[in-house]
Amino acid sequence: MEIEELRQKLLEETYAGAFAGMPAMLLDEDRIRQADEEELLEIAREMELL
Repeated sequence: MEIEELRQKLLEETYAGAFAGMPAMLLDEDRIRQADEEELLEIAREMELL
C-alpha cells in the first residue's frame, strides 16, 4: 500500500469513527495529515489496520 493510500484510509477510518459517535477521533486528523511514513505506520498499528 502506498503511503498516500494509507493516509487516505486512516482519514476515512477517523471520519467514520467520528460520524459513528466518537468525535474525539477527529483529534487524530491533524496528526494523520502531518505524519511522515513512519508515523503513519505507527498510527495504522494503533488503529489495528496493519
